[in-house]
Amino acid sequence: MNQYEAMFLFDPTFGTDFGNVKAEIERIMKRAEGEIVFCEKWEERKLAYEIQGRKRGLYVLTYFKAPGDKIAGIERDARLSESILRILVRRADDLAREDMERFMPQARSSSEDESDSGDERRPQRNTAPERKPAPSATAVAEKPSSAEAQPEKPAAESESNTEEDKPAE
Repeated sequence: MNQYEAMFLFDPTFGTDFGNVKAEIERIMKRAEGEIVFCEKWEERKLAYEIQGRKRGLYVLTYFKAPGDKIAGIERDARLSESILRILVRRADDLAREDMERFMPQARSSSEDESDSGDERRPQRNTAPERKPAPSATAVAEKPSSAEAQPEKPAAESESNTEEDKPAE
């Protein structure tokens, strides 16, 4: 059995009671012969665009173990569920339980308070814009003009273009 990470996006009206959400995930995992390792409510957020007429959604992060051939069934059951708006499943064999808990929102905010480095997997953003050196005077002088940069046209093409460009009499 492989270990997987799944991010479920639930309808927020269904997610008011987390017990219902957890029961729905357990139902799907039971059908797929999966075993839940870790399941936590991520957060409710405003969506970037409407999904099935919903402007908000409840994110639930779940780590589970299941046979690889059962993942398609899990995704199908999630699509058929009226309470689940979206699901994303990826393989996560390399993660330990401590790593799973570190990705929770409350764990991230407390670790960011303790250290300035933040999450090791996420690259730090450089807030200062990159400055490119100004071109030197010799580089500008060596630049070919637009007439020199264009290749010459074959003689047959240039004659046909001149005949078309003549005004009709």
